[in-house]
Amino acid sequence: MKGPAVRNCIWTLLVTFAFLFPTVISAQPLNQKNTQSAYNTPSQLGKGLIVLTKQGKVQQGKGAISGRVSDAETHNALPGANVMLKGTGLGASTDLNGRYSIGSIPPGSYTIRVSYIGYKTREIGIEVPEGTKLTENVKLEAVGVQGKTVVITAQARGQNSAINQQLSSNKLVDVVSAARIQELPDANAAESVGRLPGVYLLREGGEGYKVAIRGLEPKYNEVLIDGVPMAATNSGDRSVNMSMISSSMLSGIEVYKTVTPDMDAAVLGGVVNFQIREAKRTPSGQPEIELSTQGGYNGLRSAFGDYKFGATIGDRFLNERLGVLMQVVVGQKDLSSDELGAGYSLKTKVFGQYNPMLLNSLQVGFNPRNRRRYDGTIVMDYRLPAGKIDFMNFFSGGDTKTQSLSQKYDLVMNAVTDGAGYSPQVLDVMTNLLDFRQNLFSFNLDAKLSHSYSQNVSRGAWSVTFQQWPADLGKVSPNQGPQLIGQEAAAEVEPSYMYFSQINTSNSYTMQRNIVGSIDLKRSIDLSDMVTGTLKFGGSYRYTHRSYSSDGAGGNIGYIEQTAPRAAIISAFPWMAQPPYSLDPTGSQRLPITVFEDPKFSYGTFLGGNYTMGPPTNLGFISQIVDFVRSGSENSGWIWNFRPSAYGNIASNYTGNEYESAGYVMATVNIGSQITLISGVRYQGLETSYRTARIFNTNADVLYPSIFPHQDTTIDEYHGYWLPDVSLMYKPFSWLIARLAYTNTLAYPDFTAIVPRIDISLSSSSVTWRNFALKPAHSQNYDLQLSFYNNTIGLLTVGGFLKRIDDMIFSQSTFISDPSLYPGLPSTTAGFQLSTNMNNPNRVDDWGAEVNWQTHFWYLPGFLNGFVANVNYTHIFSSAKYPYVFTKPGVYPTYIPTHVDTFYTDRLIDQPNDIVNLSVGYDYQGFSVVVSMIYQSNVSTGTNFWPELRSEKLKYLRWDLSAKQNLPWPGLVAFLNLINLNNASDIYVVEGTGFPTSESDYGMVAQLGLRWNL
Repeated sequence: MKGPAVRNCIWTLLVTFAFLFPTVISAQPLNQKNTQSAYNTPSQLGKGLIVLTKQGKVQQGKGAISGRVSDAETHNALPGANVMLKGTGLGASTDLNGRYSIGSIPPGSYTIRVSYIGYKTREIGIEVPEGTKLTENVKLEAVGVQGKTVVITAQARGQNSAINQQLSSNKLVDVVSAARIQELPDANAAESVGRLPGVYLLREGGEGYKVAIRGLEPKYNEVLIDGVPMAATNSGDRSVNMSMISSSMLSGIEVYKTVTPDMDAAVLGGVVNFQIREAKRTPSGQPEIELSTQGGYNGLRSAFGDYKFGATIGDRFLNERLGVLMQVVVGQKDLSSDELGAGYSLKTKVFGQYNPMLLNSLQVGFNPRNRRRYDGTIVMDYRLPAGKIDFMNFFSGGDTKTQSLSQKYDLVMNAVTDGAGYSPQVLDVMTNLLDFRQNLFSFNLDAKLSHSYSQNVSRGAWSVTFQQWPADLGKVSPNQGPQLIGQEAAAEVEPSYMYFSQINTSNSYTMQRNIVGSIDLKRSIDLSDMVTGTLKFGGSYRYTHRSYSSDGAGGNIGYIEQTAPRAAIISAFPWMAQPPYSLDPTGSQRLPITVFEDPKFSYGTFLGGNYTMGPPTNLGFISQIVDFVRSGSENSGWIWNFRPSAYGNIASNYTGNEYESAGYVMATVNIGSQITLISGVRYQGLETSYRTARIFNTNADVLYPSIFPHQDTTIDEYHGYWLPDVSLMYKPFSWLIARLAYTNTLAYPDFTAIVPRIDISLSSSSVTWRNFALKPAHSQNYDLQLSFYNNTIGLLTVGGFLKRIDDMIFSQSTFISDPSLYPGLPSTTAGFQLSTNMNNPNRVDDWGAEVNWQTHFWYLPGFLNGFVANVNYTHIFSSAKYPYVFTKPGVYPTYIPTHVDTFYTDRLIDQPNDIVNLSVGYDYQGFSVVVSMIYQSNVSTGTNFWPELRSEKLKYLRWDLSAKQNLPWPGLVAFLNLINLNNASDIYVVEGTGFPTSESDYGMVAQLGLRWNL
């Protein structure tokens, strides 16, 4: 930590403690009345199963109550239960283990009220002696029709858990409980998050891997594991690939839509917190053991190669004080896809009218993709007499191998290009957390030290092209739709005239490491029995190291004069000299694509039968040629045109560090049981120090990257903000909660946007200048939510939000009028075209509404009481001004064009208009089935000054089905998942004509497996 970061961190701590010290010293209750009301026994208030023991003395003569709330029948913990002392502001909610604690209770007689949606509310009388800590365990009975046996099914139990955790939170949060995760056919944690309101799921190979929350791109979210921020996995921005997290490892998922001052403020969209399971004793007192296995079928490939195995073992020792849990999940999945891509241009450009569009290029491709993944956790916790120590370790490794076969029709160049490629990717992530919680004097101390790491590695990637030029595509009309053009263009392909043209190889490596330390202190401040609260303050420090490097090589061996490379290849593979082969006009031997064809390979029904692909090539044989060419270039030098990319191997590499310091103070005030007010302020600062290359002539023709002329440059920047937050929760009735919140959050720039990179191309008079001085985007957020709930309704929430974002970061393309405005640029770049990033001077607005209903129909007659329903709907609006440079043609006598920087309005990228999630489940004895639906309306995917060229993803509707059946063996369950029953595709179109720019087909996936729990 350097300079401004040190000063601001010290200043923050001094101001915080200067403010807190007199408050803490004087924080004494003003009214310690001794309640003289008669003691109400449990028999007077209704049956309650309680255990009451004396645990010792607490400070200042006050008492305390702690305990566990559980199901009276199954003994399972009830997380999110509300435990209140009636007529006071004292209360608490149970954690994931059903435990609660209420402190600072003046001696006297009280009535404990315990409520939990789906269960009968209990009221229990209790006497709190002076200075005594009591333990009271409460067991609740499920609601049901009078005279009938009450059975809480697995789906209803999972729904109840989520509902009560949402109701007990002092923030706006959506929850997916562990039980509900088990019921849905979700391949990973990202898929589970994608079923919550306001969440748009991004897919790769048919599997979700990132989410956009409330219309904001994935890079604007914060992804946590047990409260620890995961290291970013993308090479350029701060987004996290959430497909690395197996759903079976989670005890729940929380998506926070608002923050409080004790949370990291670097989030515009939402906070996704994955809670890792910890050890527990089963109701029978036995260790927790779970084994699962499943096989899968991929409809696109008509293959049965998918599998997944999982094992969990955990137990509690030393009178349940010590818990140890270990999990491992191993799986393989086919993520192949059929792909379509198209490029368009405008025939005319006249502002204010529709401009006809032309199709410039069309590409079809088949991408066999296979992913193997290894996930594991080791979690230990130790319960202290007045605290707890947690040690959590999570790791995940993914190895994805993607092959590709493609055919591109270039109507502008009148050429057809066939491609083949191989792209391996290894993505590893790790998160470790040591969390120490302890009651210290009059404070609750929470000290955390965490480490997170990610590496994204691609080694040995290659691609080759075969080209037919000219291809006689002049007969194809570019005014038609892609499907018709594709059919006409395919008819002009002549494989015997399509020659081996080019080879490219590449490697890349992205790494990030975070080390975070934080301390939080909290103490109760009770002004009276009716006015209670807590004061909380603390700080955190994060160190991040980030690096990216890449290298590549390539060469063209298709030119007529390049006879030596082709002769060498034929010499190494003599059978290629036999017909069929082709001669160019000079009589030189060429390598036609027909030599590489694989007659045994089939594409299946490619893109629904609407497009055709050329003959498939043998990827294994091409890989041998690539290895031969690569080794020949390195050792003998006979392929003179295959060489490293001197510029490309330096320009995009960077390394650097970030230092984030934060301090906060916040107060929570409860006025009776109806009003909760949370107010506070956070100071958060970020110092960045990045090093990268500055290249002042990208066209320098140097063979070796190590001597390519460049200047390595390091620049430090610091930005700090005071961020006030306030929220109000009001419970006017036992069935209604109103929440209001005003919060301030930030979004730090992409890594590649703030490295001090300069690339100057003298040949094209263009400059790439990365804006290292970019400020973080700053959002003022307004939220309102109404929650209606009872045992019949379940939970119905209706809410709205508004985000007013300043300094949002956009890419900009303009022309340089004054080079001195861009530090590091020489004066000779005046008039050059500039590519950079900017803080938008115009405010961006993002707003919308969310409705979420969760209920089960226990009160209906007969078989109908087994139904469970979850449905949510979100509508989102956004308005952003994007930068654009408008060029006016020059006029007589100079004809020098003029460039005018301006803005145009469009919605945000990754913003859908409407999102609907629906699931209807049914339980009957040991059988359970869930039918679920995901609907996403058109999503903005590309903006442009010309409306015709803007792109969007068409509406997406997918149906899934999941069923399970308990088998005669105790704890053994068979399950079946059918994913994408209706073969939904991801289709992206250009708005001007509705023609597709991209289409991905994945097919249906079926999974059949067994799960055994002890």
